[in-house]
Amino acid sequence: MIISHKYKYLFIGLPFSASSAISKELYLEHEGEPYLSKHSLYYEFEKKATNQEKKYFVFAVLRNPMDIAVTIYEKMKANAKGNFTNPKLFIENGGHITKQQRERFKYIHNHKASFQQYFKKFFIRPYDNLFSLTLSHCDFIIKYENIDKDYLMALQKVGVEEPRPLPVANKTIGKKKNLSLYYTDDIKHQAIAVFGPFLEKYNYDFPSQWGRIKTPLIHVIHFKALSLLRKINQKYFKKHTEKVGLEGSIYGDMQRNKLKRPN
Repeated sequence: MIISHKYKYLFIGLPFSASSAISKELYLEHEGEPYLSKHSLYYEFEKKATNQEKKYFVFAVLRNPMDIAVTIYEKMKANAKGNFTNPKLFIENGGHITKQQRERFKYIHNHKASFQQYFKKFFIRPYDNLFSLTLSHCDFIIKYENIDKDYLMALQKVGVEEPRPLPVANKTIGKKKNLSLYYTDDIKHQAIAVFGPFLEKYNYDFPSQWGRIKTPLIHVIHFKALSLLRKINQKYFKKHTEKVGLEGSIYGDMQRNKLKRPN
């Protein structure tokens, strides 16, 4: 999460949605500073924010979950930055790599699993993510698929004159651009059940070659029920931390630099 008191904006950085690249650029170029943790949500901000800060311009990034699933798989397959084998990053040690993620990482490497095998094993329920807890608080949404243009538009809306293009950070190694190379016919129906309700809610389409897709009502009901439970868990039961991120990480280093500044 990045806040700017000069430009009066709040950027909510969601996982796997260019949060590192945008956070770093806002910090370096546009008077942004880290606030709470990297992936804190609006209701966490609301507990600490002043009445004036609650009026700030809020924006976040929305990304196709089919793309997110592929990105996570490729990051696990490559063990990007050694994250999935670094005990300092494990959640029980104050990091962000969960036990579930490590289980999936081990499965991929122990079985040399293809994306299709990984998807069949771990993607069972209708998909949802933290964007569902974020949308209602946003004044502007950056679509990941149109990130270069939308990012500049967001900055222009808060009064930044002639912002430079967004640099790339944390690029996923080995990822193929064509999603149809991952979502093959043998997992098509499972992908429709898993992603259909989210894609329909946020106006995304399945691959064009799949033809017209109508999400079964049972999956929509399941999606809504799980989303409600997830929201309750996030707001009332999940423990949140403001611990400073790992040294050498983009957000962690920004937090350290902030702490070093004189008040």
